[in-house]
Amino acid sequence: MNDKADNEDIMQFQQTQQQLQMLLMQKQNMQIQGSEIVASITELGAMKEDHAFEVVGNILVKKSKDELNKRLKEKEELLNLRVSSIDKQVEKLTDKAKKLQEKLAKSIK
Repeated sequence: MNDKADNEDIMQFQQTQQQLQMLLMQKQNMQIQGSEIVASITELGAMKEDHAFEVVGNILVKKSKDELNKRLKEKEELLNLRVSSIDKQVEKLTDKAKKLQEKLAKSIK
């Protein structure tokens, strides 16, 4: 194999690794957000009042408990979909990285 092809493979491998790291960071942030949403849903369920406040921009807006619960569950569902999508991307990039790594290992021998 020639040096130009090896260099391109190395660059592609490094880019793939960077993309994987970026996706894993995004996934971690979404999982943290998901945990916060679950905690909010739990706290909302424990409340005796019929209303609570939601932060909207720089103000607090009074909302019904049911409305807030519905919105939080929608956010949780959306985050779960995004995490699932990231998992699929991570799987594809991991496969790509493994193939590139194998190709590079063969060219070294």
